[in-house]
Amino acid sequence: MKVVVSVTHGTNDPTQATLGILAAKSAADQGHDVTVWLQGEAAVLANQHVYPSVQGVNMPALKDAMEALVEKQVPIWVCKACGIARNVNESNWVATASYRGMGDYVAAVTEADKNIDF
Repeated sequence: MKVVVSVTHGTNDPTQATLGILAAKSAADQGHDVTVWLQGEAAVLANQHVYPSVQGVNMPALKDAMEALVEKQVPIWVCKACGIARNVNESNWVATASYRGMGDYVAAVTEADKNIDF
């Protein structure tokens, strides 16, 4: 099943951010074809210097889940405008991250079997 996990929270709401990344990891662990879409404050989660310090309340480490996604080669799509505004770019992002636009996101969601939002 194709799944898009959309995350809009980052350091501004570590619990919500962690839940989104954990959902993506769970979907990937279950064998689904997963794409993670990071927009707004969530764009900072693609920054390899930021995501390790994000920890949700009473949650497993976001760091471990993000690294598992990268290891599984899950695409991490960063809203280009959101990433640029937050200094998230090729010099600091995780290995599977790339800039994408709203058109890419809409196309992915319309082609996906499920879209999960956080």
